[in-house]
Amino acid sequence: MIQPQGAKMLPALISVGGWLAGVQGVLIANVVVGAVGILAIYLVARRFLGPMWAIVPAGVMGLTTAHIGLSKSAYTEPLTLVLVLAATAWAWRGVEDRRIGPLVPAGWATGAPAWVRIAGAASAAGALAAVAVPVALPARDADAPSRRWRVRAVLGFAAAQAVLLAAGYASLWRWSEAYLERLAPEAQAVTLAYLGTLGVAIVWAATWNPALRGERLVASPASALGRGGATAVGGIVSALLVVLASRPLWTTVHRGTADEVDQFTNGVVEFFQRAQGLPVEPTRTYAEHTVTWLAMYLTWPIVALAIAGFGIATALAVRERGAWMLVIAGMLGPSVLYLLKPEIVPDQIWAIRRFEPAALPAFALAASLAGMMLARWIATRWSDPRRQGHPRLVAAAMLALPMSAWFSLAPGESYPVSVAMHVFTKEMSGARAQLDSLCEIADGRPIVLFGSSPFFGSLRTHCDVPVVLALVAPAPQTLREMADAWGQSPVLLTRQPEEVAWTSSPAVVLESEVDQAEYRLQGVPRTVMTSRYRWYAGVPDDAGELVPIAPVTSAAPAP
Repeated sequence: MIQPQGAKMLPALISVGGWLAGVQGVLIANVVVGAVGILAIYLVARRFLGPMWAIVPAGVMGLTTAHIGLSKSAYTEPLTLVLVLAATAWAWRGVEDRRIGPLVPAGWATGAPAWVRIAGAASAAGALAAVAVPVALPARDADAPSRRWRVRAVLGFAAAQAVLLAAGYASLWRWSEAYLERLAPEAQAVTLAYLGTLGVAIVWAATWNPALRGERLVASPASALGRGGATAVGGIVSALLVVLASRPLWTTVHRGTADEVDQFTNGVVEFFQRAQGLPVEPTRTYAEHTVTWLAMYLTWPIVALAIAGFGIATALAVRERGAWMLVIAGMLGPSVLYLLKPEIVPDQIWAIRRFEPAALPAFALAASLAGMMLARWIATRWSDPRRQGHPRLVAAAMLALPMSAWFSLAPGESYPVSVAMHVFTKEMSGARAQLDSLCEIADGRPIVLFGSSPFFGSLRTHCDVPVVLALVAPAPQTLREMADAWGQSPVLLTRQPEEVAWTSSPAVVLESEVDQAEYRLQGVPRTVMTSRYRWYAGVPDDAGELVPIAPVTSAAPAP
């Protein structure tokens, strides 16, 4: 029995592309998801920036190397981004219009990440808090919603969220039990955190009545702050983000050495450090550089604008209440948690995926808010109509900045101009041709894969035949037993021919090359790695010794 090692929403979604257009449809499907993510950013931004300025954060996000690279491959983060932003848009509408209807699909959208990622409960807990706080705050106008509506709104959102969340984890337990067991500590931690948040939200909402008036827990401080206090709170938020960005100047974060996962990660980091000629410090997490990671893709001017924009948004959230709280609690909160503790191997673009669902769009939105305010301030400084094009210039500059990260200048180097590989190249070029050739060699027969374990899942799904992964060299008797069990002789594929028995000296049955972007610490990948493969294949005879299969045409990367 094959158990998918992960949640199944993304594979199920991109398989629809396969139904419509075969393998090419599968490859295109996640690009479509990434495009929908850009539209989702526009949808959210339109509600608080207006239709014209909403183009800026959508464009900034769509032009980042991170979003382009993560959308071209089957990463789960672009789909999570769509769900997070859809939830924000629906929740905004529900809070602003004081309607429970939009809050129900918002709850579904915040529970659905459990179908995408095992840590879906963590974002769900943050989303529940992000909705409960603005709902609890009384509106400043006379037409304030009743306490009964507020309680029903929070409970309706929580119920919709909990149903999808429970269904997502039930799906993992039913079809990916081994995966869930392997990551049980993480799953239990985030689930307990969610259940705790859910319990607190329900109990708190139950106190929103004339006798207890539990909503005063947030309403009273918000009322006491006033306009000046709101501005001060916004300034504090921006100052804290500046401190967060300055961490490389005064701290270095390290990982432990006792845990097996930490030991493995330390080995990977050491390999990357040696490959790049960096100082060898295997325990470094590089977590102090998380804001710098964002700047690699967004550029520092965008990050600086975003830091100012978060302060403005916080002041508006405290001053105007309502839906502005959703932006701060729902997007800035999770972003700060990941900026403090990303918990990921720090090579790019692998590490930036942590920030794709919330941090990157949040920084793009906040920067656009600050850019819009800056453009308005400039416009008020000059009354000359010829100078009223400043908003367009600010917007155009912001859209151009992420594209500047596509290129790097290094005078004096062998290649003084380099480009971001994930923008201009096809990732894993040649891999599909290699798999096609290996499936052609198998010719519908079962496969025994000796070594090269990363190919196991690909061969099983792409060739659609039984595949056995042999971690040690299979003995002739073992191969005969496999043939008897299948009713036909399998094909053994290996890149270690010297360790198995052959009837004659085998020839290389397939030579292939696969191109992919480099693994890079502290920088956007700008060079290509070419992996070269030499495959050998054979079919066991009556004695279990392998009869070599004749070579096929080499598989090279497609142009």
